[in-house]
Order: sequence, then C-alpha cells, then structure tokens
Amino acid sequence: MSEQSSHQHLLNLALTTTANQYDFYLKAANAAETPSVKALLMVLAETEGELVERVRLMMTTGILDVVEEVAKETFSYEDPDPTPFGMDRTPFSESNIDTDPRLYVCNRALEKEFSGFTFYKSISARAKSEIIRRVFDYLAFIKSEQIQRIRKVCVTF
Repeated sequence: MSEQSSHQHLLNLALTTTANQYDFYLKAANAAETPSVKALLMVLAETEGELVERVRLMMTTGILDVVEEVAKETFSYEDPDPTPFGMDRTPFSESNIDTDPRLYVCNRALEKEFSGFTFYKSISARAKSEIIRRVFDYLAFIKSEQIQRIRKVCVTF
C-alpha cells in the first residue's frame, strides 16, 4: 500500500468514526427533553460536524495544508478521565445511572468521545508517517476538548 493510499485509508477511518458520532449526537439531541442536555448534544454535534468537514477537506485537497495549520497551533492534553457520571450517588445503584436520562446521555457521550480519543491516539502512536501522527494527534486533542466540555456540563447534574 502506497503512503498516499495509506493516508486515504486512515482518513476514511477518521471520517467514519466522526460521522457516526455526529449522527449519534444529532439523534440524541432530537430525543433529549432536558434543555441543558439538548444544548450539550447540539454543541457536540456541531463540533463533530466541523470535524467531518475538516476530514473531508483533507481527503479532497490533501492533508499538507492541515498539517501546516496544526503545526502552527500549540495544543497539549492529558489522557481524559473516562469515569462515568453518577458513581458518587448515594445509595449507588446502576439503575440510578441508567434511569436518569441526563446521566445516561452524559455517560454515552463520554463513552463515545473517549472511544474516539483512544482510537485517534492509538493511530497517532503507531503512525510511521510524521504527517499522519500530527493529524491524528490533533484529532485526539479535539476529542480531549470534547470530553472536557461534557464533564463541565454534566458535573452540574
């Protein structure tokens, strides 16, 4: 497989992952009844939509422009906390987490974003190409920011 073909394959994986998350957030936002949960899901969907467009742009115009842009930006992140919300409720019960729609949505969003984060980070770590490493490290950074947003909103529930 040529380097160009390898890049396209990895970008296809990124596009599929991001598009699935975008779809999840839109559907969940449409079903949400709590205004704060709906707002969180819409913000997450918007960010995923922007990421979908960015990956599509990389696929059609090449990734060098994006790598140059990413190289100019300084971003750092720590591995986000994947701990589900609601574990501190007294008395603790799995049913509390599953029946409170706010916690359910928060935990599903957290699970989705953490899955995307680990996926992008693993590709970055194994990348043989510096270009791919930078692109997927940037995507992992975006996911870590999403997780921070989720935590900021959901901790208030």
